[in-house]
Amino acid sequence: MSYARQMLGTYPSNLTVDAGALAATIDALNDCSQACTADTDADLSESSVAELVKCIRLCQDCTDVCVATVSVISRRRAFPVSVLHRCLE
Repeated sequence: MSYARQMLGTYPSNLTVDAGALAATIDALNDCSQACTADTDADLSESSVAELVKCIRLCQDCTDVCVATVSVISRRRAFPVSVLHRCLE
């Protein structure tokens, strides 16, 4: 069982979404963020860093989007469903 799933299981009121799907989404976003961070680090270790600038920037953007999305969907406060949908798109 993932940490996200364990945390969702301790939430004091009922979730309005499927906890398993939400936990899987959080885990996937965290995995993606970690992969992008690792890729950025690997790219910076290459001898031809100048050729990888676009890739590095895309990986940094992807990491930021994943982290922000995890933060938004991990907080179980009331927010418009449209915000959740836009984050996940």
